[in-house]
Amino acid sequence: MRKSGITLENVKYRNKAAILALLQKQGAMSRKDIAAQIGLTPAAVTMLCNTMIEDNIIVEKGELQEEKRAGRRKVLVDINYDCQCIVAVSIETEFTWLTITNLKGTMLAAKKIATETGKAPEEFLKTIAGESKILLWEAGKNASELLGMGVCIPGIVNRGQGISIRAYGIWNEAVPVGRIMEESMKCPVIVENNVKAFAEGELLYGAGKKGDDLLFIKWGPGVGSAIVIADELYEGHHHNAAEIGHYIIEPGGIPCRCGRRGCLETRISIPAIVDRIQNVYSKESTPLLYQYTEGQKERITEELFMEWVEKSDCTGEIDESVYKIFQAAGDRLARVVVNAMTILAPDHTILFGPMLENDVICRIFMECCRRYDERYTEGYIQKSKLSKKISYIGAAALVARTCFFETGDVEKTDKKSGQSQDRGSHEK
Repeated sequence: MRKSGITLENVKYRNKAAILALLQKQGAMSRKDIAAQIGLTPAAVTMLCNTMIEDNIIVEKGELQEEKRAGRRKVLVDINYDCQCIVAVSIETEFTWLTITNLKGTMLAAKKIATETGKAPEEFLKTIAGESKILLWEAGKNASELLGMGVCIPGIVNRGQGISIRAYGIWNEAVPVGRIMEESMKCPVIVENNVKAFAEGELLYGAGKKGDDLLFIKWGPGVGSAIVIADELYEGHHHNAAEIGHYIIEPGGIPCRCGRRGCLETRISIPAIVDRIQNVYSKESTPLLYQYTEGQKERITEELFMEWVEKSDCTGEIDESVYKIFQAAGDRLARVVVNAMTILAPDHTILFGPMLENDVICRIFMECCRRYDERYTEGYIQKSKLSKKISYIGAAALVARTCFFETGDVEKTDKKSGQSQDRGSHEK
């Protein structure tokens, strides 16, 4: 970690960051109430707030209505979430999502493109950069309004160096995503594992605001997890995430894309479930799916499967043989998650991903968890309220937190590395 002395300039930015963090967690507040919360004098907070208002970082929101209050009324201030925008990129095995958001994680424009795994990584990343610039233009934003770009990708990521070390199912080699994208976008680029990035989204915009220890479980195309301890993401040796999807459940089982055999993901990922459904597919065994696909087995792709699952969620109708496949998958995931919770003892476990968004599948999973431990109710294991924003909220949070909330100023970011210039002086 770089050593540096504590200067007045560093203290100013640290105090600005404290004000922004407080407003982000609690919403609009008066200067006097901010001072009481962060331990500064009202005069110091007023000076800092006035500077940030001049810089368009915060705005006045009107007077606080208080009953029977004599004297001057409190004027509320809040973050100007539209002062900068973010390009959020989520790369998955089949598709890549590009989204423009404001600092609150509100979508301004979005586009989905095919993930071109057949292309050289640098060529595909340049395609992403080109499409992102077009999307910025469509959102009515220019380069001066761009705070940075966040890139989420499966597998092992060295966030500090912006390198995708091993993106399961996408690239077979280490790729310097951060460097390539910085050269194209001319802005800070933060690269992170997709599940860990979503956990960052929860820390900034969702359940993580409470400061609890959390376990995150993602069930979608792949199976992933992340751990938050005392408001910080846990990172294992060699930048590994908490890869619950690669917990071995069947020694010597099916080969996994991680290089091992018998991983949980080989049994319950969406591709694995689609394979099992194709094996039982017939007019007799899967009449509803057979009708939906007009008797054409080859139409059962991952994308069509998710469309059908969403439709069945609305109608409540599902083939019995498919339901049994969901039960087996839900039970396998529940066993691994219950064991993980037993070891980690988190305050809450947060569920997200397209499979767990489905009410039928989520109910099956929760019933399996309670069968192993009746204490595991919806109060302890919760569906994320941000799950519908899975394609962008994590990537947006990476940039908002690193380049804005931790620095206290949109101009305080090192445009080359995407890191706070004085971060060594006030890291936790």
